[in-house]
Amino acid sequence: MLRVIGSVVMAALVVIILGCGGGSGENPAAVPVSGTVTLGGQPVEGAQVVFSPTGGEGNAAAGTTDATGKYSLTTGAAGDGAVPGSYRVAITKVEGATQPGTTGMSEEESRAAHYNQAAGGDAEGPKDLLPAKYKSADTSGLKAEVQAGQENRFDFALSEDGMPAGASGGDQGDK
Repeated sequence: MLRVIGSVVMAALVVIILGCGGGSGENPAAVPVSGTVTLGGQPVEGAQVVFSPTGGEGNAAAGTTDATGKYSLTTGAAGDGAVPGSYRVAITKVEGATQPGTTGMSEEESRAAHYNQAAGGDAEGPKDLLPAKYKSADTSGLKAEVQAGQENRFDFALSEDGMPAGASGGDQGDK
């Protein structure tokens, strides 16, 4: 049940995040942000990368990795990047997800799985394909400092056990 609820919450967050970019969809203060996500040295395709502002003020930015693990962030307009500042980062991937913010289940399937689990059933929700630590900005230990006038490339090397495997450009924990 928690898996389904977590996936639904993450999908809602991505929709809310991408919907908070302003009326025209343009965010002139945003700067390009990109990078690569790997797990055990292999690129991760179809992962959601979400940069959440430290302190909770401002707009979050999100992107989806391609077949080579590369992502570009969006705050308002597609690929516009993120507003300069400090961010905590969450990275998620669920089985069957086909588009950013989706769980791979229809709304009816998701609702049925939720009700079945709430009633004590054993319905399985979407399966998390990355270690649970990374799906929350509060627990991932992943951080990034986006700066104006700089190349903002943040590569995240995730590990199967959830321990930091290293990052290039980003900070994967308190130092």
